[in-house]
Amino acid sequence: KQPRTERSCKDDTITWAKGEVLGRGAYGTVYCGLTSQGQLIAVKQVLLDVSTSETAEKEYSRLEREVDLLKNLEHPNIVGFLGTALTDNVISIFMEYVPGGSISSVLNRFGPLPEKVFALYTRQVLEGVAYLHENRVIHRDLKGNNLMLMPTGVVKLIDFGCARRLNRLTHSGGNSDLLKSVHGTPYWMAPEVINETGHGKKSDVWSIGCTVFEMATGKPPLAHMGKMAALFYIGARKGLMPPLPDDFSEEAKSFVKACLINQKQRPSAADLLRHPFIS
Repeated sequence: KQPRTERSCKDDTITWAKGEVLGRGAYGTVYCGLTSQGQLIAVKQVLLDVSTSETAEKEYSRLEREVDLLKNLEHPNIVGFLGTALTDNVISIFMEYVPGGSISSVLNRFGPLPEKVFALYTRQVLEGVAYLHENRVIHRDLKGNNLMLMPTGVVKLIDFGCARRLNRLTHSGGNSDLLKSVHGTPYWMAPEVINETGHGKKSDVWSIGCTVFEMATGKPPLAHMGKMAALFYIGARKGLMPPLPDDFSEEAKSFVKACLINQKQRPSAADLLRHPFIS
C-alpha cells in the first residue's frame, strides 16, 4: 500500500498508510493507520457528499464542529485528537489508536462482565462524561460500541459525530435528526430524546444506565424487542425500565435504576461519581 500524503487543514502533514477497518461510526469509517513516524493511529474518514454545494457545506460544518469539540477536549477517558486533513472530498480525522477494541466487542468475546470489572469501567465513563458536561458538551450516543478499552483497562469515549455544544443547541434538525439516530440504536435512548422534549446532559446519564445494563447482561435493556417496539416503549413508559437481574448487588441495581428514571429526578454524572456502586 502506498503511503498517502494528506494536506492537513492546519497545514501540518500527516503521511500515513491505510490499514484495516476498525469500525463504522454514526458518520464515517474508522481505519487503522501507520504514520511515516511509525505510529499506529486511528483515522476516521468521511466522504463529503458534493452532489450540491449546500450538502457539502452542511456536512463540512458538521465535521468541523466534531473536530472543534475533540480538539479542545483533553481527558484520560476521552480519545486523543491528532489533526485533520482534506483530500479529494474525503475528510480525515486523526485520532489516538485504542487497541483493545470497543466494550461491545469485549462483550462479544468474553460475555457479560463481572461486577467488579464493569464498576471499574463505569467509574471511568462517568469521569469522562462529567468532564464533557463541565465543558458544556453532550455526547448523545453513549453505548458499548462507543467506549474503547485500552489493554490496561483504561476506557475512552469515542465517536463525537452526534455530540453537541450546549450553547449552540438549536432545534433546526427536528425530526430528521432524530430519525438519523433512531436509525442507529434506540436501545440506549432517553425518553426525552425519543419524545423530542429536550436533549440535555441528563440524556447522557440515561444512556450510561443502559450501558451498565449492557455490560452486566451482555445486552441493553429491552434488547428482546425490535427497534421500533423498544422506541415506542421507552417513549411511552418514560422510565418503567427493566431492573438489573437479582444476581447483582443492591448497589449495582440502584445505580442502574437511578439512571433510568424521569429526567427531573435523574442524577448528574458528577452526582453518580459519589454513588456507592463505584465509590
